[in-house]
Amino acid sequence: MPKKQWAKSVASQWGLFLPPTRPSLSELAFIEKYILSLKIKRKNFTVGILGSTPEYRDLCQTYGINYKCIDYSSSNFTELGRFLRHKDTEKNLIISDWRAMKFKDSFDLFLGDHATAVVPVNEHKMVFRNIRKHCKPEAKVILKIAWRKNNRNLTHKQIFESYRKKYYYLNPFSATWRDVVLADYNFKEDAMHCQKSIESLTKSFQDGYITDYEYKEVKKRWEVLGNFQINIPLKDDFIKKVSEHFTVKKITSGNDWYRKQYPILILSV
Repeated sequence: MPKKQWAKSVASQWGLFLPPTRPSLSELAFIEKYILSLKIKRKNFTVGILGSTPEYRDLCQTYGINYKCIDYSSSNFTELGRFLRHKDTEKNLIISDWRAMKFKDSFDLFLGDHATAVVPVNEHKMVFRNIRKHCKPEAKVILKIAWRKNNRNLTHKQIFESYRKKYYYLNPFSATWRDVVLADYNFKEDAMHCQKSIESLTKSFQDGYITDYEYKEVKKRWEVLGNFQINIPLKDDFIKKVSEHFTVKKITSGNDWYRKQYPILILSV
């Protein structure tokens, strides 16, 4: 398996990131309503969180829902716990790589926020298969992802000119994240290397296509991620893979401006 990407140094900087790269209030409101509708119908309702997402942990604690974070690192769990409104302990942690998941617990609901973005596309099937193995009867899975329709991309000049016209009131990282990833996307590998993106952004900044503010807002977050590789899979391919193990019940989202680019999938066993 490739090197694990999430590290304590990344988790400790969670507060630096913004929606859509973490759950928004609108998305959380949608998920909250959905969780409560399931909780009413099922005894001993349990949630599996793919990773240690603070917002999902807080949501479960607010309503007294039993949950487990499935994370390969206790350090990630602890560091991200600093962003919680509630206290948490490692009784709510299962240390496991999603590509293995060799534990006995099963869940009524799985939650994942950009979970597949940090797992190589050629290993997505493995993750879906493992999640399915740990689903209770009639379980659901909620995944927020970014996907693409084709292999076309935009230049930095096009991306940031559009940003200044349409989304100037937003943080440039939030507004351009998906397009910036795709600008330096290796479609053969189906991944973007953050260090490669920094090099490209630096050149575009030097060439005058990106302002100092725009450049620094994106660069400082890519620097935190270090050697991260991020994927934005093709929509049709992603649906095909996930459908081998689940039924896609609904493609929806919150009410955010980016809802079409970063959908929420509701899957059923």
